[in-house]
Amino acid sequence: MNLNEESLQKIAELSRLKIDPKDIQAFLSDFNKVLNYVDTITELDVSSVSDEDLYPNEGNTLRVDQAKEGLNRSQIESFAPSFQNGYFVVPKVIET
Repeated sequence: MNLNEESLQKIAELSRLKIDPKDIQAFLSDFNKVLNYVDTITELDVSSVSDEDLYPNEGNTLRVDQAKEGLNRSQIESFAPSFQNGYFVVPKVIET
């Protein structure tokens, strides 16, 4: 599958991208390389691959969520050098 300039412009428009006219040929070349690679992948014979190979039955490997007691306000305040009216006070980093 090869993409033409008109299709590339339409994709750029839908993606809200602006492609500089001098870069169109480079984009076309790169895009077509990706599309050719996808075509190659879709032609692979995967009939010998079973569902067990794709989706091993290992179960959930994540830990079980457990509700725990949260920190109280005094513990949270102890973490910060400056805490005021329920907020961490930090130095100003952006000049206005």
